[in-house]
Order: sequence, then structure tokens, then C-alpha cells
Amino acid sequence: MNIEKELRRNVKELQTQLQRAYERIKVLEEEIHAQNKREFYNDYFSKSKSGMSGWDMMDDPPEYVKKLVDELGKPEDNQ
Repeated sequence: MNIEKELRRNVKELQTQLQRAYERIKVLEEEIHAQNKREFYNDYFSKSKSGMSGWDMMDDPPEYVKKLVDELGKPEDNQ
């Protein structure tokens, strides 16, 4: 009887550890997915390698953006 109790306790403990491991894996996979998503959008929208960013990437920016660029200049011109 004592051995059976100990085995049941060990099984329960192992099941608990396994469940925690699955939960941790799920959290880590979600973090990896979120990080990959952020990196994709940062790479896609930054265009820092080509010197373009933000409104410069648009083929035809809105009229109000064109007016602001004419008045204020591009950000890299102000530095």
C-alpha cells in the first residue's frame, strides 16, 4: 500500500511538472511569434537601409503631408 501511494504521488507530481512545461512552452512560443511579427513589421516599414522611412515610402502621400514636407522639410534635412 505504501508503495502504491508513493507511485501515485510521483505520477501526480510528474503530471503537474509536465503541465507547467506545456504552459511555459506555450508562453515562449507566443513570445517568439510576437517578436517575429515585430521584427517583420519593423524591417518591412523601416526601410532604413535605403534611407527611406514613414511617408517617404508611400507612392503618393496625402496632400497635407506634401504641404508639411514643403514647409518643414524632411526629417533628415533638419538634423
